[in-house]
Amino acid sequence: MTLKHRYWRVTLYMLLIMAGAVLCAGLAMHQAQRHALSEDAVRAEGQLALYANTLHTLIERYRALPSVLALDPEIRAALSGPVAADVQSALNLKLEKINNTAHSSTLELLDLHGLAISASNWRAPNSYVGHNYGFRPYFLQTRAQGTGRFYAVGVTTGIPGYFLSSAVVNDTGAFIGAMVVKLEFPDLEQEWGQGDDLLLVSDEKGIVFIANQSGWRYRELLPISVEDRADLLRTRQYDKKVLSPLRSRVIESFGENSHLSRVEGPDGTTDYLWQSLPLPDENWTLHLLRKPPTSSEDIRNAGLAAAGIWLALVFLALFLYQRWRLARLRERNRDELERLVQERTRDLQTAQDGLVQSAKLAALGQMSAALAHEIN
Repeated sequence: MTLKHRYWRVTLYMLLIMAGAVLCAGLAMHQAQRHALSEDAVRAEGQLALYANTLHTLIERYRALPSVLALDPEIRAALSGPVAADVQSALNLKLEKINNTAHSSTLELLDLHGLAISASNWRAPNSYVGHNYGFRPYFLQTRAQGTGRFYAVGVTTGIPGYFLSSAVVNDTGAFIGAMVVKLEFPDLEQEWGQGDDLLLVSDEKGIVFIANQSGWRYRELLPISVEDRADLLRTRQYDKKVLSPLRSRVIESFGENSHLSRVEGPDGTTDYLWQSLPLPDENWTLHLLRKPPTSSEDIRNAGLAAAGIWLALVFLALFLYQRWRLARLRERNRDELERLVQERTRDLQTAQDGLVQSAKLAALGQMSAALAHEIN
């Protein structure tokens, strides 16, 4: 083998060794990052449960309010017939006082057909009083089953909120109207916004309606069917709000509701650890999006350790291979020496046999000469 060929062969071996080290380091870092993400997903799941509990507690605080007010004799009496101006004024003041005491957003009283005959915001220029909300799902649910709930943008105020309603019935149990409380969540969004995590709440159609960061609200997490779009127009759930898709692609999954996803968000394309938690009571889903750690000392150490182990194994293999080659070389030399000794032994034996034969022939010749001399 020429010196040039030997040089290229050594270079190729070195490149293969270094490529193996890089590959081992990459695989180890990927596995370490996956392990870190899995641990982060477990922590995010626990935090998500706390956020869900905060939202649930807020809603439960007001869930019984409409049903309690629906039992009020003055409210039931007001829905028994035409509402006089003085009765309406008294109801407005009463609902205003209760709303201020309960710290709810708005209280309204709807008649049999969904017309608001009284509301706590009666002083506001965009008061609910006089507007008909009979097309809203919460009213239709209340008329059909006694209670209703619906998150929507207010068609009168333009302010989104969660409407909880309860049926008002007469002495015979017949439906005569609905008592409605509206909850708004700006304080909750502000509280959630103090952390580093992105928090979203989506409805059953996959539309985000609560977000603790601007630009993420009214985004579609799922493709909206033709039937759902028609339903959105009919109920005016998000009214004039523009809905836009939030495109994302799952890179890696850590469970049914836990993924590493690449999201095309308002600030550009970013990878997020996306944790989701269904809220069955409201038929919503709470989402926590967290940017994964770009790099950490543990991940780097895992890569260095894997590369070190690979190189150690390679050098051990080279050492063992060299030992094997030396052993083979010694064995070959020993075999060669034995062969040479055997050849020399055979040569000596042949030479010795030749000398013996020559001596015999010489002796025979001398004997022949002596006999000839005697005869003569």
